[in-house]
Amino acid sequence: MSKLATAQAGDELFGLAPEEFVAARDELARRLRREGDAEAARRVKALRRPPLSAWAVNQLARGQQKALDQLLAAGERLRAAHRSALAGGDAAELRAAARAEREAVAGLVAAALAGLREAGHAATDATRDRVAATLHAAAASPEAADLVRHGRLTADLDPSGFGTTPDDETEAAPAGRGPRRRGAAGTGPGRGRGRGTARAGADAAAEGNGDRAVAAEDDAAARRARRAAAVAARDDARKRARLAADQAVLATRHAERLGRLADQAEREAGRARATAAAAIEAASAARERATRAAKDLREAEDRIPADH
Repeated sequence: MSKLATAQAGDELFGLAPEEFVAARDELARRLRREGDAEAARRVKALRRPPLSAWAVNQLARGQQKALDQLLAAGERLRAAHRSALAGGDAAELRAAARAEREAVAGLVAAALAGLREAGHAATDATRDRVAATLHAAAASPEAADLVRHGRLTADLDPSGFGTTPDDETEAAPAGRGPRRRGAAGTGPGRGRGRGTARAGADAAAEGNGDRAVAAEDDAAARRARRAAAVAARDDARKRARLAADQAVLATRHAERLGRLADQAEREAGRARATAAAAIEAASAARERATRAAKDLREAEDRIPADH
């Protein structure tokens, strides 16, 4: 019950605004300690306030559950497409799955940044990148997906820290199957006394065959080791490539947004120039009217007869 109460309290804490987290956590820990539950108080006190990027992802688990479920489903589809492609499956499905995962991430990133702005926090490019990285990690790994789904992150997730087991891990040397000892073919009744030279020759041939079998098995083990290392390197390169591609997409969108802002600023500057020109023209017309009015006034004064 103590652990359950702590978990429920943690859910409530991680749903608070970031600036309210520490005070609410400390107050809850004090209350639990006063009630005699020192262990629950210790667990609550150990909870750390998440950074803004992790806080924004936590709020997605509370307010964007459907979209988050779609992302995690897209991640499962992408992992399956990777396995299928490695087995010679359709590359088009891999491309479609990757596109669906990127689109799901982009939609959730936009929602997370909107939530930050609504809460009065700046949605910087660095925050955007960290939110995207955490969501990509959730799509890449069931373990990361479980962390994100619960909405209690205390730190950002890195996609490079999560991933599937290398596809050829099962191709490593089978347990309990080591090379046979040299000379094993010579053990047994054939080693008894009184065997002739023919038997000795057979033993020598068998030993030679055993040596060749050991060498062949060593070569196979070396090939398996090289293949496992190559697969691990390929998987690491794939993760880096995915992250770089996602960062390129985010950078492109940022550049497009800046371009739109520049276009808008240029249009507004054009309107301001047109307004200023109209104001200058109106001022000039007003000056002309004032000059004519002054002239008319002088002429009217000149027409007044002198009072003698």
